[in-house]
Amino acid sequence: FNLQLSNLYYIASIMTYGPKHVVGVVKAEKRDGFFGTKGPLFGATWGKVGETVWTYAIGAHAGHSLEFIVALVCYMYFFADGSWQQECKSIKAGWVMRVLAFNLACEVIFVGFWHWLVYVSDFAKGMLPFKFNQENQYEREKDAPVGFITSSSGHLEREVLYTSLGWLQSGLLQCVMMYLWASGLIPYYNSFFEYPLFSVGVLFGITYWREIHFYFCHRGMHPWWDRSLGLKDGDIGAFLYRYVHSLHHKSYNPGPWSGLCMHPVEHLLYYSCTWIVMTFTSHPLHFLYCKFHADIAPIGGHDGYGEPSANGDFHYLHHAKYECNYGVPWPINFDAIFGSWVEWEAFKKTGSLKEAKKLQQEMKNKAE
Repeated sequence: FNLQLSNLYYIASIMTYGPKHVVGVVKAEKRDGFFGTKGPLFGATWGKVGETVWTYAIGAHAGHSLEFIVALVCYMYFFADGSWQQECKSIKAGWVMRVLAFNLACEVIFVGFWHWLVYVSDFAKGMLPFKFNQENQYEREKDAPVGFITSSSGHLEREVLYTSLGWLQSGLLQCVMMYLWASGLIPYYNSFFEYPLFSVGVLFGITYWREIHFYFCHRGMHPWWDRSLGLKDGDIGAFLYRYVHSLHHKSYNPGPWSGLCMHPVEHLLYYSCTWIVMTFTSHPLHFLYCKFHADIAPIGGHDGYGEPSANGDFHYLHHAKYECNYGVPWPINFDAIFGSWVEWEAFKKTGSLKEAKKLQQEMKNKAE
């Protein structure tokens, strides 16, 4: 049950979805190739060193191609002709509404499509054997069809509402950044290839930064010592969990709309990952990639399915059991460092977090 280097590319590209997952869901079978082929495009294995280098240098970033493509499209639409530098010097309804409309359209397209594919369409039936929790989280009757935005339980409506609030806050953050840049209040540069190594290096760094930021932001909203404590006891995490983060955990059996179903305060903390671009002279594409990474990456990892879908099994376990797997085990597995990492397979065998950790330790000892 140890985290194997051969799984690094898979680990680094989960919490999102791409061509291999779309084909996998349609065919209802695991696909290993990036474009949905049955096998990897470049051979089954390159060895531990080769796969590690590939993952950190190329694979992890390719796994988030969707987020980058959306960021690039957004840049071309709003920034490429340079007119925004004058228009956005003042807050006006016209350009602000265009930005918000673009973001909401992305929500409908990317969250809506994945929900439709894995819960509403005829392909969803073939995915049932791969569902972590067989319970129908949206309908009171197990075999009732799942709707696109409505449900008999009310869970889907809650998730759609708060996810939409998240995309709106994300869009407003984009508006703020455009205003700050256009007004000269924070520095930026226009020509991406004026500093090619720096520009590309920052994009690569954002892929790592997003996962590191997510761990500490997320862990900070869970009890630091005990969930019964509060601010007067110095447990800010318990306070934030009780009044903020617990909303996200109402999706104990998550779906694609669960990823950004958060309290607006949590949205603010979650999207604080984008603030890093204000600490140095950046290109707008750096902000957009970070922002859309935060927007889109949670969709697949919250869909509630194992492979051939995005298979966020470790994060499903967090939603189900709360006190484990606070982050993504890449590029640094902070959960393993701080003792909160639990393998899904170990949990399935034992049925408890405590026993799963014991089993993991036994397997580690045997391997050594």
